[in-house]
Amino acid sequence: MDELKRRLKDENMKCETPSRTDGRGIMGCLKKIDDANVVYIVNPEGYIGKSVSVDIGYAYAKDKPIYAMHSVDDPSVMDLINGVLSPKELIDSLKKGSLPRK
Repeated sequence: MDELKRRLKDENMKCETPSRTDGRGIMGCLKKIDDANVVYIVNPEGYIGKSVSVDIGYAYAKDKPIYAMHSVDDPSVMDLINGVLSPKELIDSLKKGSLPRK
C-alpha cells in the first residue's frame, strides 16, 4: 500500500490509506470511502479479510467504483468489484480518466 500511495502521489493524485494509528477504526475507513472517488483493494493473492469485506459492501452501497489488485475467490464479493487492475493499470486509467465500470 505504501508503494502504491507513493506512486499515486508522484502522479499528483490524492490517496488515502487505512492507518492503524488513526484511532477511529472502521469509522475512519468508512469516512475515507465517503471522501473517495475510487476504492482500490490491495489484496495480495486475492485475500480479503472481514474488515475489507465491510469496506467493499459500504463502497458498493455508496456507488463508488471498486477495483482490486487480484480477483477475490468469493463470487458474491467479486460481483461488487468493477474490475481487477494492477497498480500500473489503475494509475494509467486514472490519468486517462477512463476507469471501466460494470
